Amino acid sequence: MNFQKPSAVPHLPRRARTLTWSLLALAAAGCGASASDNTSTLSERPQPLTSRPSRCLEISAAQPGAPDGEYVLYVAGDIRASWTAYCHDMAGTPTEYLTLKRTDADSNFSQYTAGGSSPGTNVRTHYTRLRIDPVTLRVLTGDQTFATSTGSLTHSPDTVTAMPYGVAMACSGGQGLGNIDLRGSPFTVDAASFGVGGANATGAATSSEEGQVVTLSGNGFCGWVGPQGSYNPFNQQGSLLQLHYRGEEFPATCQELKAARPGAPDGEYALFVNKDPLKRWTAWCQDMAGTPREYLPLVHTEEGANYSQYTAGGNSPGTDVRTRFTRVRLNPVTLAVDTGDHSFSTSTGSLMHVSKELVTAMTYAAAMGCSRTGLANVDLRGTPFSVPVDSIGRGGFSSESSWWAFYDNFQVVEMRGYGGCGWVGPQGSYNPFNKNGALLPLAYTLPQP
Repeated sequence: MNFQKPSAVPHLPRRARTLTWSLLALAAAGCGASASDNTSTLSERPQPLTSRPSRCLEISAAQPGAPDGEYVLYVAGDIRASWTAYCHDMAGTPTEYLTLKRTDADSNFSQYTAGGSSPGTNVRTHYTRLRIDPVTLRVLTGDQTFATSTGSLTHSPDTVTAMPYGVAMACSGGQGLGNIDLRGSPFTVDAASFGVGGANATGAATSSEEGQVVTLSGNGFCGWVGPQGSYNPFNQQGSLLQLHYRGEEFPATCQELKAARPGAPDGEYALFVNKDPLKRWTAWCQDMAGTPREYLPLVHTEEGANYSQYTAGGNSPGTDVRTRFTRVRLNPVTLAVDTGDHSFSTSTGSLMHVSKELVTAMTYAAAMGCSRTGLANVDLRGTPFSVPVDSIGRGGFSSESSWWAFYDNFQVVEMRGYGGCGWVGPQGSYNPFNKNGALLPLAYTLPQP
């Protein structure tokens, strides 16, 4: 089995792109290329369309003797998520590196500025390739296999001669500097992935070019700006930096789908959190002919799943009000559920809240009672979402008889609300009936069966 060299292919509809790759493979196979041809040509390693390696090890196993060089890999084996990797040490244990296109003096460097309590000369490390985990898309910032460093200083008692990727550091001797530039690659990085650390630390990470460029500055005594979790980020002490795949074919919202597919009807579609191909979820896109909205289809809609109930009695006479949900409104950017949206729900019962306000429906994830025990269930099994443990609480005149419990990797929540009147629901809830719904944050987790 052979693997093809990277080649520029224009953005085409998926069917057209499939045809293009097929023609490239056929053309490559018929070129009569030999192992002695220039390694940068497409014809040297024609790759069948059915072969979509995600790691260099797969290439090494399929093609023993393949040399170090640049190859096409696919995130999670997805043909729509290709990227060019430099496969290093193919004769031993292959590892993946991302080749950086911007390698001028002010791009892709980290600097510890000398002076103050760290005497010496500025330590600046320039990177031409980054060690990247092809599964998680995390950069091992301390890997300096393809980096060059200048300068030397003393960070007592250590001698500093190199800096990990994505760091700006100083010790009251000036401003530490750094730059990340991923232009020319399909990857982005969030400015929120960086933090300030050290003593009296100041600094910032400023994002531009749609998340492909980050400018870093850091100072303190001693202080730095670097990937979250960094500590004394010099020499090889680098933490992990999360990248994201940026693909035009990985829509994050139904509006993006509509723009790419004019006339697409309401229905279920694949969306990707932050356009990340590793964070796929199934959304119901509503009102595609107008202003599209995203809903999360609930897999478990049987009796006892995904319902909220205000139990009648006490100071709230009438019949139990129970609302069952089949889809919930989910903001695809914040991943927060609008619990007051009843577009895909059914309600039964009617009561008067403290004999004053008519209640005919309940918000999602709310259990309420007025000297009675209200009931509720959230069941996200079958989706890639879970409920953060600190997102549920008591409200109203609740007693200790109100409780909630998490099950199945925090994808199921059972709730009981009791008081006079009291409830259990999302933090910040107030009288969670009719459309008085608070936001319920969700977290993206691994897909569950």
